[in-house]
Amino acid sequence: MIQRRHVFHIGGYDPITPEEQVERLRRSLSSFEKVWGASSRLSEISNTSAINASCDLEAWGPNWKTDTTFEMLRWDDLIRRDSGVRLVPRLVQSLKALFNFILTGTLFRYAVASWKYALFFVFPYCCLLLIACCGVGLSYLLVRLIPATFWLEQLLLGVFLSLAIFISSMLWIGPKRRINHILDDAIFSYRFLYGQKGELDKRLGDFAALILRTARAADVDEILIVGHSLGAALSIAAVARALKLDPLLATHGPKLCILTVGATIPKFSLHPMGGQIREAAQLVAGTSAIDWVEYQARDDAISFYRFDPVTLKRTSRDYSGEHPKIRRVQIHSMIDPVRFRRHRFNFMQIHYQFLMGNDQRSVYDYCMITCGPLAFNVATSPSGAVGLFEANGSVMTARGC
Repeated sequence: MIQRRHVFHIGGYDPITPEEQVERLRRSLSSFEKVWGASSRLSEISNTSAINASCDLEAWGPNWKTDTTFEMLRWDDLIRRDSGVRLVPRLVQSLKALFNFILTGTLFRYAVASWKYALFFVFPYCCLLLIACCGVGLSYLLVRLIPATFWLEQLLLGVFLSLAIFISSMLWIGPKRRINHILDDAIFSYRFLYGQKGELDKRLGDFAALILRTARAADVDEILIVGHSLGAALSIAAVARALKLDPLLATHGPKLCILTVGATIPKFSLHPMGGQIREAAQLVAGTSAIDWVEYQARDDAISFYRFDPVTLKRTSRDYSGEHPKIRRVQIHSMIDPVRFRRHRFNFMQIHYQFLMGNDQRSVYDYCMITCGPLAFNVATSPSGAVGLFEANGSVMTARGC
């Protein structure tokens, strides 16, 4: 069983602060305790910088105890900077990104790989079109009520009213319905693919150095890198850089493991300019000493379900892969049926369930994998931790060691 673990967490395109992440983890641990009969203790953030922040976590049961260092690799400051862009530049840059993804055939490849993700990608643009059409329709009705001598006066007034309605609507609706956020995501993806995110590139180098330092220290049983959503691609990129710095990265002692969930690695890999991510995924997958597991869920529309992030091919229902191992899970098997029905069409809530505590024992359990006593290969096996714990939180040692 694992006594000491170091977890590196790389989040997706979400400006969540370390404090907010720790609070989410605290709530998840509360669910973990109820579901598995375990106990836990989570410290406050002890070390923080612009690059990382960490806290200590203890989890235990009657016959086990695991200490975990939970280190968040940060890029939330870069995301917040993106969100500060004004409306007009955001619209111009996002439309530029859209046309690029269409002209390069990337959007078509999204549709083939995952029609749900393709719809998610075009969702904010459909909202823009709908708001613009409503603005034009409303301004037309208003202009008809205002007497004007010349048709040109009516046209200019209509254009002015349409723009005013569109801008006002976007300033009000954009932040509330995550339209701005998803547009910023598209802009970021375009700029990252074309090498226009130098600061993030440097940050990935810092992440790789931190991973390498921890591996060389060899003072834990297991090192786990967790990448969620867009952070899955960044986690693979960071590990690939660490491997280039030290090809023996995974042989220093601690078992090196990667968990990608709600992953959008193909978001970059399917673009003609995504060579960096394609090569990184192939390098990591080709390093047999690294155990990489990706969980995919049909209910998660903001990811690529039944799609291999390395071969970039659709997979069959019984495909489990090898590097990475691919596990298909159902979100509704993790949470209470009432809660699932309530959030069924809250796509962000479903997307983030991969990082939250479950309501019932399931083959996928974020807290079990990150802070439980089971080795990564056991916790991520097809049956997970189900059947390995007594009701009082004890590990059935004959099967769970």
